[in-house]
Amino acid sequence: MFRTYRSLSLSAVLLLMSVSLAAAQPQPLPLGTTLPMQEHTVQNVDGSQTTIGALAGASGTIFIFWSNNCQWTERYEERVLALHEEFAGLDIAFVLVNANDPEAFPQEAASVGLEQNYPMPYVIDAGSQFARAVRAFRTPDVFVFDGTNTLVYTGGIDDSPGDPANVQRSYLREVAEMLANGETPDVTPTRAFGCRIKFNNPGG
Repeated sequence: MFRTYRSLSLSAVLLLMSVSLAAAQPQPLPLGTTLPMQEHTVQNVDGSQTTIGALAGASGTIFIFWSNNCQWTERYEERVLALHEEFAGLDIAFVLVNANDPEAFPQEAASVGLEQNYPMPYVIDAGSQFARAVRAFRTPDVFVFDGTNTLVYTGGIDDSPGDPANVQRSYLREVAEMLANGETPDVTPTRAFGCRIKFNNPGG
């Protein structure tokens, strides 16, 4: 009897934890949403200024929320670079976005000067404004807009965050291939897996 109650109690705790985590994570931005904050100015890690809209590619734009201090972005780095090499020449823009609070987490402030590490824009989302607008929650978290700046996919890069050798589906590659072929992506949104974004003002 004691074991039964203990099992039920543990199940209840796990259920409450899962509900709490689900509540903490914002609902995904609906597909079909137009790219927000297109006139918003952001700083690239090379020190230049640009706008969200200016970063868009003719065939599509892939925004990937990134971190300088997350084991999951480290594990995905080579995969992201490989995808960029494969699709960037097809007018699909790749943009890394760091929305973490640099004052509270100094490793994130070190983004400036990292341009030599990435062959794509790496922009600083001051105040986590763009992250909030698209409802990004984790690093890496992916938001793909087509050539008309319409949201066509949100979620993870693939189905194996820990080990690229175990990837069964590369969601981002599938979406990029469809965009490159002029097709409308029909990949079901997924939930991103990774480190939580360290927002500038969690209560705001």
